[in-house]
Amino acid sequence: NGNLVIAGARRLTFSGETQNVILHGLVRPADIAAGNTVLSSNIAEARLEFISEGSLTDAQKRGWLSNLYEKMRPF
Repeated sequence: NGNLVIAGARRLTFSGETQNVILHGLVRPADIAAGNTVLSSNIAEARLEFISEGSLTDAQKRGWLSNLYEKMRPF
């Protein structure tokens, strides 16, 4: 149908954390500007993924004992 599949990624690092932001979507060729840019409102089926890595992310994860307690607790 002439639509284009786009994907882009950006890696941000701050305070010992690394965050990867990944964008996927569909764009009509008519929505591509002269500078090879597309407005975010013109991306169909847009999907953003945020993937964090680092010591702060690791500290926020539950330990195995907390996970076991949550599974064993009836309510």
